[in-house]
Amino acid sequence: MESSPGIKLTNDANPARIGAQPVGVNPVDRPMVFDIGLNNGDDAAYYLNLGFRVVGIEANPLLAAQCTRRFENEIRQGRMKVVNAGVLNEPGEFTFYRNLTDHGWSSFRPDCGKKGGKWDELIIRCVTTQQLIAEHGKPFFMKVDIEGADFQTLHSLTTDSAPAYVSLELNYADPIVERLIDLGYSDFKFVNGETYRPTPPIFDHQPGWRLLRKLGRVAPFVRSGISRLPERLRPNSEYDPPGKYSPDGYPFGLHSSGPFGERAAGSWLSPAAAVRRWSGLKEKYRKDGKTNQIWWDVHARHAQVDP
Repeated sequence: MESSPGIKLTNDANPARIGAQPVGVNPVDRPMVFDIGLNNGDDAAYYLNLGFRVVGIEANPLLAAQCTRRFENEIRQGRMKVVNAGVLNEPGEFTFYRNLTDHGWSSFRPDCGKKGGKWDELIIRCVTTQQLIAEHGKPFFMKVDIEGADFQTLHSLTTDSAPAYVSLELNYADPIVERLIDLGYSDFKFVNGETYRPTPPIFDHQPGWRLLRKLGRVAPFVRSGISRLPERLRPNSEYDPPGKYSPDGYPFGLHSSGPFGERAAGSWLSPAAAVRRWSGLKEKYRKDGKTNQIWWDVHARHAQVDP
């Protein structure tokens, strides 16, 4: 498969695996990333650091303008574009709720955008993912984080137009994993949005893990012993190494989505295993009454990619 002209995705030339492209490569020959939900540009900065060219799409006009200034040099070099638009399942102009408490809560969904009680209502031009592809080309990787509307970005995609790799923020209700399977994605990883690791927290309805957590905090040797166990035997984020997962040591910020593709933490799961994994996680949040606190991303690799 080819993600961009002249870039063949093989074991030896997979940008999600090998990192930065050689200096001097023509920008149009670099694999492209769609950063849908550009926010303050921290993710785009990471993708640029890896050698990709980036099309950043941001509905919030203030953040879009901020990123245009931030990436002035990269835009001039042809490595970056900033598009002030929303991405939904149909084109048009729609009400965008720009949250004044936390810009990360801004959304086309009023229940998200109005959190905290302070917001502006703006009319924002929206496009579909397929329209973005028609205008800018098919991306190698597509990151989506648009506060409650991630599922809509998959609506216009087909198996042929689906990017090689994608990541989306999950929620309790939307069948994002099932839609990705329908689009031909064959391999999946789930990572905690706070740590970028595949390990879940200790839930309120898990008294055994809660007891071990308490023991570990009063008797450090208990915690140390558990932390040294293989991950499958200590499957809780309580025992992860400190900080966010960063295989290359990149300093991810508060608004970053973390590594993607082959760099993302964890092993790839089959479609059936992915459905079981996500269903199990959702059930744990349901038992705790915390379905509105889910903060997990799914990473998916398309079947047409040669790993």
